[in-house]
Amino acid sequence: MDTVEAAERVAEAMIELWRRAHLEIAPEVSDQQMRTLLALEKGACGPTLLARTLRVSLSSTTRLCDRLDQRGLIQRTASGRHVTVCLTPDGERLLHATREHRRCLLARALTDTGADQAILQDTLGQLCALLAHLSDPPQSAPIHVDTP
Repeated sequence: MDTVEAAERVAEAMIELWRRAHLEIAPEVSDQQMRTLLALEKGACGPTLLARTLRVSLSSTTRLCDRLDQRGLIQRTASGRHVTVCLTPDGERLLHATREHRRCLLARALTDTGADQAILQDTLGQLCALLAHLSDPPQSAPIHVDTP
């Protein structure tokens, strides 16, 4: 297995780990809604910036926010014509619980291995440093997503 393939397998495993934690903590929240909560965790913003961050249309963002607002996970505040979207304490708690559950699942998986923990920690640190720039959203056109 080459380095790219190994990194790809790690990425796929981490996505599955996140998905499992998400489904075990908040199965009623869709993947796209969870992405919206994660984007808002970085700070309150307007719907247009949120749509750009999520790379979806403004109408899809509005529908996502409608559903999250109904669940009490976000709050929209209007000031004149400007709307700000932010997480509610319940939204913050949901993200925290999901992250903590993911950490527990990950800790269990990592301690159950016979791997040298220091080497594993160094390798994962190097991988994170190499991939850090990939977390910036690409500057491409929005993707239309129908939400349930």
